[in-house]
Amino acid sequence: MVFLYHERQVAALCGQHCLNNLLQGPYFTEWDLASIAHEFDRQESALLDAETRRTYESANVDAQGNFSIQVLSSALQRKHNIELHDTRKFEHRDAMNRPSGQEGFVLNRDSHWYCLRKLHGEWWQCNSSFPAPEKMLGYDLEKTLKELQSSNWTVFVVKGNLPPPMKKESGAADPSKWVDPANPPPDPNHEKAFGNSAAKKEPVNNYTAFAGGGNRLGGGGGGGGGGGGVPIDGLSEDEQLALALSLSSELATQARGPESEPLTVDDSAPTTTLMIRMADGSRQKIQANHTHTVRQLKGHVSSLAPGVKFELKAGFPPKPLTDEDATLADAKLLNESIVFSPC
Repeated sequence: MVFLYHERQVAALCGQHCLNNLLQGPYFTEWDLASIAHEFDRQESALLDAETRRTYESANVDAQGNFSIQVLSSALQRKHNIELHDTRKFEHRDAMNRPSGQEGFVLNRDSHWYCLRKLHGEWWQCNSSFPAPEKMLGYDLEKTLKELQSSNWTVFVVKGNLPPPMKKESGAADPSKWVDPANPPPDPNHEKAFGNSAAKKEPVNNYTAFAGGGNRLGGGGGGGGGGGGVPIDGLSEDEQLALALSLSSELATQARGPESEPLTVDDSAPTTTLMIRMADGSRQKIQANHTHTVRQLKGHVSSLAPGVKFELKAGFPPKPLTDEDATLADAKLLNESIVFSPC
């Protein structure tokens, strides 16, 4: 049985997970990377004049913990003398033509990071969005990397001596981080699709069709009993299908709830732009007024994902937005990134 170290996605810390999965051990915390990011922020800010400094926004880390390639590269270089090189540059293209001779690759697209690592002579895809590392069986590594590149993934080749993988029996890491790739933990959102790690995953419904107490075509509340519902005796199959679709639409509307309503923006009042990071990794840009409340924001997000229970998180590390009566200005959410977290 082979156990590999594997960190699962927490908030937007895939950059941290990518490095630790590459190194096969808990080498970096979010605080380690944040410290490097803030160091770069201070250096960059010092080069600006006073006016520009007031509007300076970090490109090294955002509010949710998305770290830049500069931060990830610096962390690897400082601690392990390992470098990440962009394979789009001419001097590093050879790594794409002869990838099997490398030890690892780091990939990025739309703020998501993951890695490929050669372990025990075999290549593994280590993606924090997945429940466990996946062995690349039967894949042409060169062809796969070029397909990723053509799909707008940026491919960085790892140069330097990677440390030997930590072992489970060393006790150096949380036992829950060690997984047997042959028997990964269940994950209803997981899709086996190497080379498409950022593939959209449909949200998992929080209900089971035709189960529990609810409306029935032939009767009232579910569970057993009848009467009071829409009679279906004598209806053709087409008529029953039309009735079912109508009821389904009605239930979907009910599931959204009275507070599921898009924001109405008053352009004459101060506005802000919020970026919502959805569960599938996509981002939704939202315009709002400073005076809109957190409750109204949640109502708007609910209209984007009807029927899905969720909470919104902000800050670093991300924390749930619990004061629903607070305005976006009072909650310090203006121009911030916010995480959509299904419950």
